[in-house]
Amino acid sequence: MPPIAVLVVDDHPALRAGLLGLLEQEPGIRCVGAVADERGMVRAVRRERPDVVVLDYALGRGDGLGACFRLKQRPDPPAVVLYSGYVDGVFAVPAAVAQADAIVVKSAPVQELLDAIRAVAAGGGGLVQPDPEMMHAASSRLQDHDLPVLGMLFARVPVDEIAQTLETTPADIRARALRMIGEMQATDRVRVQVAAGG
Repeated sequence: MPPIAVLVVDDHPALRAGLLGLLEQEPGIRCVGAVADERGMVRAVRRERPDVVVLDYALGRGDGLGACFRLKQRPDPPAVVLYSGYVDGVFAVPAAVAQADAIVVKSAPVQELLDAIRAVAAGGGGLVQPDPEMMHAASSRLQDHDLPVLGMLFARVPVDEIAQTLETTPADIRARALRMIGEMQATDRVRVQVAAGG
């Protein structure tokens, strides 16, 4: 069985180097590159055809959830493990809409990341399924006409099928999905700042 080809996307040089070193030593995994941003990721995905992308949630230039969603719209996309500094039930909603396959918190033991990589490469996933209350909280700022799109994206209905169902274009659905992800992230950031007292 060929090794799992993994691409690392993280804007922090030390973390990139650390993950590269870790993955290169892991049996059954081959790190095909480590890049700092979405532009580098797109080039590396075209060139290397990774099985799994380990993608930082908080990229310095750009946003990991939007990058994940755009990557997942490509033909035959790789699996994506979002690698985040924090993970909770509310974060799981925009991550699911972005079509991430798993989420791993950066403070977790390394074995958790390796297990997630292996699981998503095998077609499984480690994405936390948010409860209905979290879904309601995350979607509370969305417009009513976006809620059917949210539900279908959450159920992993392909964008082309959503567009056909709603009698619109795939480009319209992609634009609405990216806007929704951004709005949910903004709500999440406000909630985190309030909880931190800032």
